Amino acid sequence: MAKTFEIVKRRNLVTGEERAVKFTYGADELSKRRILRKLKNSISGKEGQIYEYRYDESMYMHLLPGLSPETVKELSSRMYSTAYAVCKKKHKGEEVLYLSLFKDSALRFKASIPAASRWEKGKEVLNPDFYVKELRLCL
Repeated sequence: MAKTFEIVKRRNLVTGEERAVKFTYGADELSKRRILRKLKNSISGKEGQIYEYRYDESMYMHLLPGLSPETVKELSSRMYSTAYAVCKKKHKGEEVLYLSLFKDSALRFKASIPAASRWEKGKEVLNPDFYVKELRLCL
């Protein structure tokens, strides 16, 4: 059964660049605002005026079947504090394509994308626009 997690992105207000930095299990608007406020308060000094956090997309992560949302939240806070995201580089940011608890499944997903590799000078090389990134859980 797939459970939904939210991807939190940090946006540089000067350059407009966005990067995925955290993932969270925020089911209601109150907890989402609390998490954004917590991340905003974690920035010190002038960085607080340069960066802002926002929710970008919801991603499904396949966990054990039949778990309730409360159990997923409890397990995530104790066991699954790190997830791996397959990202695609865009002009001024990145797009998260896949979210997994295990790095090997994220690497397999990246390898299955046809555009993730290309031919240069008769050799197949990896496309640097596709990469696997580690995200930390924020509760």
